[in-house]
Amino acid sequence: MSASWTRLPDIALLEVFSYLATPQDRWNASLVCKFWSRFFSHPKIWEDVELKSEKSDELTVASIRSFGAHFKRVKVYNSTFFFGVRDILREIAQRCEKVSVFILEPTFRTHEPIYLGIMAELMATFQKLRQLEEVRLPFLQTTGTDSYNPLKSIHANSAHTLSVLDVTEFTRHPRPLSTVLKLTGIKSLSISYQNLTEEILLAMKDHRTLQDLTIVKSQAKPQSGKGTTLPGSIWKDLQYELPDLRVHLVLTEEAPLSCPKGMPVVSYAVADHNNPNSVQLNRLISKLILTYSETLENFVIKADNSFFWDLQLIQLARRCSNIRAVIVDGTVTLESLSEACRHWKKLELLYVKKSKVTSSTVEKGMYQVDKEEPTEELSRILGYPWQPLEDEEFFQKTKRFLSKTLTTAVLRRCPPKVHDKGYRY
Repeated sequence: MSASWTRLPDIALLEVFSYLATPQDRWNASLVCKFWSRFFSHPKIWEDVELKSEKSDELTVASIRSFGAHFKRVKVYNSTFFFGVRDILREIAQRCEKVSVFILEPTFRTHEPIYLGIMAELMATFQKLRQLEEVRLPFLQTTGTDSYNPLKSIHANSAHTLSVLDVTEFTRHPRPLSTVLKLTGIKSLSISYQNLTEEILLAMKDHRTLQDLTIVKSQAKPQSGKGTTLPGSIWKDLQYELPDLRVHLVLTEEAPLSCPKGMPVVSYAVADHNNPNSVQLNRLISKLILTYSETLENFVIKADNSFFWDLQLIQLARRCSNIRAVIVDGTVTLESLSEACRHWKKLELLYVKKSKVTSSTVEKGMYQVDKEEPTEELSRILGYPWQPLEDEEFFQKTKRFLSKTLTTAVLRRCPPKVHDKGYRY
């Protein structure tokens, strides 16, 4: 190996290892040479770690035992291998007292025996973690009692430190969410529209700490009740008590959504994954643009169909003058982007996926589109060199933006259900 690689500065090697999230990747990098191997045990790289439980992995468990004392931000990828999840959670509970950020990233939705086991392990884990500041448990199913309610353990041990909570798909039973009422320091709350109640909002108003509220609407329904349509008056009261409150709406499927005018909506994202005919969805988007034209700042499109989103962008440009960020992962023409950007004087961010950008100057599907001239026009309007992004770059930049502003549920499909006989999508 070249001497230049074996004598990289420590700060450069730390930067290299920071891009390796799992213990397996870090172990592989440590095998490069003796100089690199000593960084495998550097405390700094173990502050942020991702743990996968797809199979029984002795290296993952050994890494937690050796370096768990340095863990601060932990992401666990759930899987169908329950015993792997169980072993990881138990080791975290015993050795990772400094963890302040805990994320359970699901890869499936399972049948009752497995998720009850996961609930029990999470409760035991949260009883040991007393410095939690951020907890994200999307797509996690719950039962109708507090017997398997991890939020109860969070309230008992981290009620005063917890500031960020993501329970966007607690849709099996709404009762466990009553624990949210007792969390007095919440600054950012992500919750499903079906389970957002007036009682929760009134509690947030009394605590006077809530700054960001992300409401996710999907086709999922709570097992008991039909969800609550909140009146516009409650939002006026909230704005009076919480003048800095920012509401972010996320629509993950084609589903009806009530739009009270009093909501201070600054972000709207639509993720249309499964509907090739988007007529109803586009009507809803038009209604939302009209309702929140004065406050809307961020607009995100994540569409898997071939529908053109030009009309929605033009309507957004003409109605919403405060737009600061636009992310388009849907079929769109460069001409409509140019026309829309002329109206947005405050635009700071424009991400568009290159594979879905086309032009109206040539017939689509027959010739390769020449994007040079429209791209130059967009660069002139925006005031900096602009280009559509390749798929991987688009995904990474969008994920960073959404994790800070809304929720990564926009990028994530609902995990498949797992039954005794295998997967069902």
